[in-house]
Amino acid sequence: MKKIGFLFGAGAEISYGMPSGGKFALDIFRHSTESSKENLRKMRSKINTSSAYATNWLPEDFESKNISSFGQRVFDSIIKSTIGNNREDIIHKLGDFDELAVSAINKVYGDYKSYTKNVVDDLSTPFKDINISQRISYNPIFNEGDTLFKSRTFSVLLTYYSQYEFENEDEKLLFKNIIVSIFQLQLGALSENVSRNIEESLFKKNNLHLDFFDDLGGTINVNYDMAGISGLKLLAEKDFSSINHPIVKLAYAILENIYADILDYKSLIDSNWHYLYNPKNEWAKFSKIVVFLYTVRDYIIEKAQSLDEHNDGYYNDIKKIEADGLFNITTIGTTNYSPFIEKIIEHDIKFLNGGTHIYYDPYLNSIVLDDKSNDHFIVPLLFTQSGTKPMTSIDMSEKYVDFYHDLCNSDVIIVIGFGFNSDDEHINGIFRQLINKHDKTIYIVDTDNSSEMNKKNKIQAKLKTETTDNINFITINPEDRTADNEIWYKKIN
Repeated sequence: MKKIGFLFGAGAEISYGMPSGGKFALDIFRHSTESSKENLRKMRSKINTSSAYATNWLPEDFESKNISSFGQRVFDSIIKSTIGNNREDIIHKLGDFDELAVSAINKVYGDYKSYTKNVVDDLSTPFKDINISQRISYNPIFNEGDTLFKSRTFSVLLTYYSQYEFENEDEKLLFKNIIVSIFQLQLGALSENVSRNIEESLFKKNNLHLDFFDDLGGTINVNYDMAGISGLKLLAEKDFSSINHPIVKLAYAILENIYADILDYKSLIDSNWHYLYNPKNEWAKFSKIVVFLYTVRDYIIEKAQSLDEHNDGYYNDIKKIEADGLFNITTIGTTNYSPFIEKIIEHDIKFLNGGTHIYYDPYLNSIVLDDKSNDHFIVPLLFTQSGTKPMTSIDMSEKYVDFYHDLCNSDVIIVIGFGFNSDDEHINGIFRQLINKHDKTIYIVDTDNSSEMNKKNKIQAKLKTETTDNINFITINPEDRTADNEIWYKKIN
């Protein structure tokens, strides 16, 4: 019987109701931090102030120091990271604005027909005649952004703002701020592209090669305060349900979709994780990252409790595979944090990025499985790709080694919902070895109907493998997870 190993990423749980990564990030900054602060207070109350731990590792009077959490001041670093890392994605998404708007239109109006009728009634203009592409365009340096103006939905938003008489001035102001936020985010991404291009290639011709030329390219910088922070603040402060007018609700829902698709908060973790190891000198920053990690844990647990295990999804497929004895499953790894998978699959699951049930003691650099009887500060282990030290603990190293050896002993490896992104290099390295050294066959289950060769080349570039021969795709219909009218796992050879 064929031996198969599995790796699941975030995409595997969307069908059960878990939000996408960007929506996940957006919701975290709306989530209350009160219970997380209380967790920190409870841990603090258990610490023996006479111990070597308290004396050597914690600041004086730590038991009475203020407990802080990240506020909106961190938005600048989040937006800088988002635009820096995802600028091409932002430009592409805003260039396909009508596609971005589909789910928002359904959410607000129910269907496209109701939406168009509403627009025509409000604007007294035939829907086909609402266009702005002939009336506005960017400076040639930003002409890549002009596709936004060809969007019918964006034309509708601008036409409403210029022609419609809002009864509520506050809603018109909110509408304006949402539109401005969309412009700012696009201009931030376009400006970042220009800035990077100039920094990488300032001169059209340069045969002088003078050393001081290296310092000239970075003189053009993006003002991130004007490039997307206002949109993030707006989404954090304003709630969809508090908006009355449908067109304003639509604009808000589209803005939320944009940020949910592109928001990147990894730099926040990267830049603050090391404060877990230095509470003596950085108590305020230490408390902020601790509170943040517990807030993330609370959010994940809350979402996981609402997931429906009876939904038809990939985990149920694994259950069918085991029940039918189709394959011998050697191992299952996941980069998700919730133990929801264990509700459906009766198997030893390796949580490769930690989990809501796994804790980390930064003082001892060790994994802790019980948070009840600790006399140290501990944090949920949730972001191993952002904090390198937890990966050096023996317990975590064993997980990776065991997973690697189990995959080596598999005939085929199936990857579902995992993108092999650059911040997952700790996992990418495992797959690089499996392909380059052990000649293992990998199947990636996805919904992208683009050229298979292009997809193979992208994965090869991400994994830095020597060949694409071992990389295969099973492209499915997301509605029923079939490929050529056959359930995806029947395509494994």
